[in-house]
Amino acid sequence: MPQTNFDNLIWNKPGLPDKVKSDEDVVLVVREDAVIIASKAIGLFIIFIFLLLLRTILIGMFDKSSLAFYDLFFFGVNSVMLLMFTVIFHNYYLSLQIVTTERVIDVDQRGLFNREVNTLSISNIEDVNYKKSGFWGTLLNYGNVVVQTAGSAGDAAEGKVSGFVFDNVPNPASISTQIMALYQRDQQR
Repeated sequence: MPQTNFDNLIWNKPGLPDKVKSDEDVVLVVREDAVIIASKAIGLFIIFIFLLLLRTILIGMFDKSSLAFYDLFFFGVNSVMLLMFTVIFHNYYLSLQIVTTERVIDVDQRGLFNREVNTLSISNIEDVNYKKSGFWGTLLNYGNVVVQTAGSAGDAAEGKVSGFVFDNVPNPASISTQIMALYQRDQQR
């Protein structure tokens, strides 16, 4: 089951944990589905097209000096949107979940300078489930995988999850199955 082709890409990278055992292998590396980042890019592109079409309409209505103010506004908005997409892509690329033969590692990049790395031993897993919701999630096969651990009763009563949530990952059923297989194999050892 382990796919060692991920090993050289993961271990000894800055910001990521090192191996806990010499025989620990990376089984799975998961990111948010590319459809999510594509939809954000399409949203920004639609705003760009709208502003461009608005400019063509305004050409006939205003003189060149008034149009220069719109061009300045257009440039400013596009610069901000480009910066927004850069941050969105940065967070997408650096946020990932790594499943190894020994543990689950959740790396969340929030903003440019805020990264949170959490690890969970495979032996501490209580339950793994997944949820695909909405038309697009069902059609394009992405959803959330929840890896739960034993939490306090107060957490469950408040609706909090003790463990990890992999948001909008592709093929959540397969990921859930692979994590449970690792858990069962760990229990048999």
